[in-house]
Amino acid sequence: MPDTAAILPAAAAPPAGVLFHLGPLVVTSRLLVRALAVAALVVALGLLWRQVDVNGLHARAKALPAFAVIAAIALLPVVGFPVSVLHLVAGVSFDFWVGILVVALTGVLHAVLAWALVRVLPRRFFQRLDPWREKLRGAGHRDATLLCCLLPGVPYTVQIYLLPVLGTPSRLMFVLSPVLHTVRAVVTILLGDMGDDLTPSRIAAVAAYYVVLFAVSAFALHHLRRSLNARPSSLSINSL
Repeated sequence: MPDTAAILPAAAAPPAGVLFHLGPLVVTSRLLVRALAVAALVVALGLLWRQVDVNGLHARAKALPAFAVIAAIALLPVVGFPVSVLHLVAGVSFDFWVGILVVALTGVLHAVLAWALVRVLPRRFFQRLDPWREKLRGAGHRDATLLCCLLPGVPYTVQIYLLPVLGTPSRLMFVLSPVLHTVRAVVTILLGDMGDDLTPSRIAAVAAYYVVLFAVSAFALHHLRRSLNARPSSLSINSL
């Protein structure tokens, strides 16, 4: 009798690092570790939040002049200040919807300022963006915009300068990028807005929103990687 194992094709082994699939979402060990780290961080923040005078911090933040807060959110990210900290301040200083509006409008302003500075300053000021440009080589402007906004680990300041350096059309820089950026900022604004009444159910809701957002971003990135890898010009997209 012939050897059955020699006749039947061997089952394709899953790629290295892939743990399982959730529909179209590929769950890798790195993705799972990041998701668990985020969950642990949210829980730790919730426990730490109870140890500080949150009401006092909120009162002092709300006493800050609105113009000064908006000016800080509008200008500091252009010079590299972490934007997530500023979004937290926006959530504390304003209510949720006003915070969303401030983040959306300042996001458009960031895109306009970055676009103008790229055209005014010498190119040597943007040489540090070369590794990021290499990673996105082969991607179209729309795909590059999505990758910049969704890819974990891309600093916000890199994002706003990289798009005009790549020659991204204005409708993508001034519309799509700020919209995606604002959607991602919802979690931080909510944490700031609800910081003086951060109940376990609210922490769970914020964590669930972040997990859903992360899953959507991961799915979008997976789809973009597959479509870009199918193009002959996409030589470096595997490094993303």
